[in-house]
Amino acid sequence: MVMDKKQEQAARQAQPTCSMRDRLTRFMEEKAMRKTPERYEILRVAGLAGGIFTIDDLMHLMNEHAQFQVSRATLFNTMELFCEAGLVIKHSLATAAHYEMRTDSSPKAYVICRQCNTITKVSTSTARLALQNLHVRYFNIEDKLVYMHGLCRKCQAKNRQEARKKVKKLKS
Repeated sequence: MVMDKKQEQAARQAQPTCSMRDRLTRFMEEKAMRKTPERYEILRVAGLAGGIFTIDDLMHLMNEHAQFQVSRATLFNTMELFCEAGLVIKHSLATAAHYEMRTDSSPKAYVICRQCNTITKVSTSTARLALQNLHVRYFNIEDKLVYMHGLCRKCQAKNRQEARKKVKKLKS
């Protein structure tokens, strides 16, 4: 059986989501919380995001893929619950909170453009290796995340173009 890219992605994401669903169930049982269908549906749809996402992104995915509608307040509250349960990493970046499913405990590095606020995950093995070996005495590190701020290639080109226009304008 040949799968297209969307089917392959869904199959890869179905596996971690299953264990995440179990982890969510255990967490809610430990905290004596209600196990609502909305929470499980939000977890399922958040797994479809495939990287870093905002509440707006999640709302859009919910509108496309969810079995039912939920409010933005429900999304915010549920994402906080998922963070507390250790299912989601909350990145407080740029102008809004960004979230990412915690599918593994491997170190992660990101570059953030200070002009357009684009966030890109760095996939170099060098960054991961350096973070993997990082230990701090008397401190239990739960997440190894590094954020590097600067200018992306598009913004650099845009700034050079604007600078050339200013110089041209001054000369004329």
